[in-house]
Amino acid sequence: MNGDVSSAAAPIRISLMCENPIVYQTLGPRLGADRTLAVVGSHDCTIDDVPTALAHHPHVVILGISRITHFNLLVVQALRQAAPRVRIIMLPSFVDTPDDVSQARAAGADVVLEKSIDTPTLVDHIHTLVSRAA
Repeated sequence: MNGDVSSAAAPIRISLMCENPIVYQTLGPRLGADRTLAVVGSHDCTIDDVPTALAHHPHVVILGISRITHFNLLVVQALRQAAPRVRIIMLPSFVDTPDDVSQARAAGADVVLEKSIDTPTLVDHIHTLVSRAA
């Protein structure tokens, strides 16, 4: 089942959905360097790519986006509908207003973190989200 953690020893599966290929090229290796995480796919941040982003049954989907938009919120809703137990992190370059965060949460995002977050803190957030879902 998408989002289920079956073994504490198994790596946390992460699927990336990004607007910009450079995010795949930087975020993927940053996360993959941690042995507790496994990046299982990199996809465009589109509704059409939701099924492929979920194909490897990720525990976490990270949306690497420039900003929170109505379109990104539709992608979050589609992810949540298709895989209710998957954890969703929105990782925008910046947040325009506090309303953006509340709208993201209402759409189904578990957390919104700015893309400038350092890797150890992002990894901590991933582990916290997955442990709460277990």
